Amino acid sequence: MKVDLNRRFRGFKGNELDGDNVATAVAEALFNYGKDKPVGRDEKFKAYVLCQRIIQGGGVLDLESEDVTLIKEVCGESLTAGGYGQVYELVERKE
Repeated sequence: MKVDLNRRFRGFKGNELDGDNVATAVAEALFNYGKDKPVGRDEKFKAYVLCQRIIQGGGVLDLESEDVTLIKEVCGESLTAGGYGQVYELVERKE
């Protein structure tokens, strides 16, 4: 499924937040996966490849179910509840 991660995060009141957009935050989280918790080499490489796909695609990319699972795993560890919820809604098409 094609997903566009080029959106601003929104605060709890619904206002757009300054700073990184969703694509940048997800790519950065994938790039840093394994920093705080031991992760196998295969999972690290999958995270790196997905990070590069986000960057090279300008935040727009086709996601397979395994990509969605990895994004949710990684962002669940690195983002706040509000940030994670917005990423979840984008990748699961619940927005």
